[in-house]
Amino acid sequence: MGKVKLFLVLAIFAAVVGVFLFIFPFGSKTIKIVNLNTVLEPAADEVENSSDNTAEISQEVQTPDLKKDFTEINNTEENKKEKINTTDKQENNDKLKITGKYVFWGYEKAEGRSIDTIIIHSSYNALGGDAYDVDKLVKEYKDYGVAPHYLIDRKGNIYKLVDEKNIAYHAGESQTPDGRSNVNNFSIGIELMNTKEDKFTDAQYNSLNKLLKDLKDKYEIKYVLGHNQIAPGRKDDPWNFNPLQITN
Repeated sequence: MGKVKLFLVLAIFAAVVGVFLFIFPFGSKTIKIVNLNTVLEPAADEVENSSDNTAEISQEVQTPDLKKDFTEINNTEENKKEKINTTDKQENNDKLKITGKYVFWGYEKAEGRSIDTIIIHSSYNALGGDAYDVDKLVKEYKDYGVAPHYLIDRKGNIYKLVDEKNIAYHAGESQTPDGRSNVNNFSIGIELMNTKEDKFTDAQYNSLNKLLKDLKDKYEIKYVLGHNQIAPGRKDDPWNFNPLQITN
């Protein structure tokens, strides 16, 4: 019995020592039990210890300025978009835009005619009201039984009244510098809306140059003349026209 009691005492003692070592291991920090539902905050002594190193850490680790970085990225992207948009606008500006406004008078059908001359005219609505009313001007052409191939309004809009292959009645009695008459037969007529008092707009010159380039790409153009140059003394248009604005 004495040995049994001694064994039981040693066993209990060993168990107590084991539990104590498990809860309070040597060389380790105190285990804190916290409620995970609460906000975890550093202990006061940890705050004091860390505050001494704050300046040093802040110098070594720089927090990125995300706002600045994204602004720079956006600026870069915007610049790219702006360049693309500018290019697109330039390409659109260089494109020739023509609106069909075909008439059934003032021309005769033709096939395979040789075109080497372009005649520039100016005209306006003299029927009353807005001098630059396109529809009234076209009606005036009808009243006189004439028509150009193209008409350019004050905003630079280009209207096609007669197909290039057909002979439009725009020049009348006329002669080119090389002595050829019946200029309608081998020319294309372009009317620009303007009065004798006004000047042509930049938009009109811009559209005229685009149209001239297109025509010169299609035909071997020998002359680009004003109506007054093929019918001097009879016609004095295009009024106030600046030939230096012709770039094509």
